Amino acid sequence: MKHDLRIIGYITFTIFILLWINQLFSGIKLYETVKTRWQIHMDSIIASIIPPYVEILQTDSVQEQTHLLSSLDSALHSKTPDAVHFTIARLDSTHQAIVKFQNYKTRTSDITRGKIYPINNPSHESLAIYYNFPISFFLERSWQDILTIVALTLLLVLGLQYLSHAQQHLSRLQEEMIKQVVHDWKTPLASIVTLSELVEKKSIPEDDEKGRAKIRLIQEEASRLKTSSQQLLKTLSGLAHLNINRDEFNLKNELLSLFEKQYLANHGQKNIQLNLRYLVESEIIYASHFYLLGALQNLLDNAVKYSGDMPQITVICYQKRGTFVIEIRDNGPGIPKKQQKYIFNKYYQANKNSTSKKGYGLGLNYVYNVIKAHKGKITVDSLLGKGCTFTIYLRKWKKK
Repeated sequence: MKHDLRIIGYITFTIFILLWINQLFSGIKLYETVKTRWQIHMDSIIASIIPPYVEILQTDSVQEQTHLLSSLDSALHSKTPDAVHFTIARLDSTHQAIVKFQNYKTRTSDITRGKIYPINNPSHESLAIYYNFPISFFLERSWQDILTIVALTLLLVLGLQYLSHAQQHLSRLQEEMIKQVVHDWKTPLASIVTLSELVEKKSIPEDDEKGRAKIRLIQEEASRLKTSSQQLLKTLSGLAHLNINRDEFNLKNELLSLFEKQYLANHGQKNIQLNLRYLVESEIIYASHFYLLGALQNLLDNAVKYSGDMPQITVICYQKRGTFVIEIRDNGPGIPKKQQKYIFNKYYQANKNSTSKKGYGLGLNYVYNVIKAHKGKITVDSLLGKGCTFTIYLRKWKKK
């Protein structure tokens, strides 16, 4: 559900961004169009006013050019809005300004130059008029488009806030549900431990090693569940990141012990074949005993769970360029390629359409975080109908 909501959020965000960009480019194009129309309009006004002034400037009898240019400025202002600023310049033959006149502190480089009008005197001088493009003119003619851009921006922000709130609310509901489930485990687990101890004392003969082994398995698994549930609650509540404490232990022996637990737990239910190929010279590894074995047991549990009535699981340990590698292969149904990049996400369930095998979508996320806490990485390789291979890479596995 949360994954689907995230996809909907990404799609919605993309659509809004595309609409916003399209509207933004439309606004820029509209601005250029309105500005071009404004220039045409202004050039027509200037062309209707300037001829008499050009004729006067053609004679050599003009003594006060500034007064003439001021008069031209007043004539232009009488035909245009107050927001328009003019700069009038008399240019030489190289179009360099000889005389400038402006009533406003507007730099010539910040405004638009209109047409150049030749004075037709022996010096080949000309007259140029610069004017600005008032933003008010643009707003009056394009306020609807600007309002659309603003509305789309607000919708984008509000939509993202809503999706973020919905995801957070969904996460809280899921975590509250899991907390309640974990809390409900406590009493049954305590009862299991008490009853198993009672059975061991009252019902299992001293010489029944297999019976006592099964009872010990029950007690160990109940204890592990209790510890794991406490760690799960801490993780869900955000009170702890995985801070692992490393120590040295015999990984090969521990893997064989995990195999034995799988045989005992599935006795009479599944015909399990577990194979260990330990190809590393040293059997000692420097890692978190609790967390690493918990992650490996989780992967083995999944492999047994999804591999039918005759699971065939192989664990291979070897070195690759100084990195310790652990592969866990099974003969299960496999995971579709498009789902493989999501399987380590919190709450994601690759088998969510299955009616017989349900979970909370936390196991592989837990494994991923354990391996990440070890400064390692985990990958999955799978083809439909041909099982899965989970590969763990641990770069720091020896004590210095």
